[in-house]
Amino acid sequence: MHWRVQHFRSRACPTGTEAVNQATGLPGRHLDAWLMPDDVCRRVFAQGSRGADLAVVEGTLEDSTATLSCEHHDRPGGLRPIAGALDLPTIALLPCPRWEDLHLPHLPRGVDAVLLDGLEDPGDFPRIASAVRMMLKRPVIGAVEALPEVRRAFAESPRHGPMPDSVFGPLAESFRRFVDLPALRSLALSRPFPIDSIEPRPADRPRFRVAYAQDEAFGGYFPDTLETLEALGADLVEFSPLRSEDLPEAVDLVMIGCGFADRHAEELAANLSLINALRYHVYRGRRIYSEGGGTAYLGRSMRVDGREFPGVGILPFDAELLPDPSPPTPVTCRIHCDTWLAPSGTEVRGYYSKRWTLRPTGELCHCAAGFGRISDVGDFFHHHHAVGSLVHLHLAALPKVVTAFAGPHRPSLTLRQADR
Repeated sequence: MHWRVQHFRSRACPTGTEAVNQATGLPGRHLDAWLMPDDVCRRVFAQGSRGADLAVVEGTLEDSTATLSCEHHDRPGGLRPIAGALDLPTIALLPCPRWEDLHLPHLPRGVDAVLLDGLEDPGDFPRIASAVRMMLKRPVIGAVEALPEVRRAFAESPRHGPMPDSVFGPLAESFRRFVDLPALRSLALSRPFPIDSIEPRPADRPRFRVAYAQDEAFGGYFPDTLETLEALGADLVEFSPLRSEDLPEAVDLVMIGCGFADRHAEELAANLSLINALRYHVYRGRRIYSEGGGTAYLGRSMRVDGREFPGVGILPFDAELLPDPSPPTPVTCRIHCDTWLAPSGTEVRGYYSKRWTLRPTGELCHCAAGFGRISDVGDFFHHHHAVGSLVHLHLAALPKVVTAFAGPHRPSLTLRQADR
């Protein structure tokens, strides 16, 4: 039996999920009860799991606001409000290494089944499973062995980047050895699927063209964001700030998401053709949206490990990579001036990346127009029709904001003025 499995994190915090992609073959997705009202959570879940046979939402049942913290990138977010909004059955991961050391804890409320974790002796599985069924009154759907070398490889792996392929085989084999697939399938089918939350795409929605940066330097996009833009009428096309000499033709909006501009700062600064194309795009009164490392790239300069590299020169700051960055933090930002992204007074929630610090400057040599900060939190900047910040937004959770990407755009410079 082959199932396509869609994994959801329970926190839309910008941390690496390449291991999920390697294990399932599908990009990891995100739910977040702090960011998303229940109706948005249901819509994002329904949209993201349509092509899968099984959807798995990873989280913790702890009743604590500490789950908002991204201090530990491998710590899941709060599952209880998401499980409630989606009416999901819940499986508890129960550490049970050896029969002679067995101590069964009190299960949190709402647990429907148990998966044993860290099993040291496969021969102990029948006895431990029987004890769990008898004492905790919950079915056991399977187990995963201790596999110390595999767990060590996970613990020592870098925060961002792929895992060695060799670690997934033993995990998969251990899971297949103990899992009760009929019981797992029955549990998954025991609750109604929120299929009615999927909104059909209007056939007459006007089209617009979005170029988004995708290469080794940039690529931090939520899959739901790109799909939401497509549902709004966007034709998505990739370009590479490292290798492209120009932007794709007839682009209405450029998106440069988070990534690792610091690792490729020299190559990015050397691609003058693309830098000039981005400047001209803004000079013509067209829009750019950036986050995190993409925002650092759009500034006057990027300072990395004591070396300074020219940036695109659109946004009014110098960016410096912090030597020991703190984890992303949840923030609520209020926009205090009108931009194409949102009118003044709009409030947005997101996760504030602390890898870069932005030092504002009034020295810009391109496109004389209004520029500066548009929020006192999160380092939101704008210049002309370029908007960038260090806050990662899950745009599918912000329907009013993401609609602005497809909304009517009135450039302050006409094409004729720009050419002149």
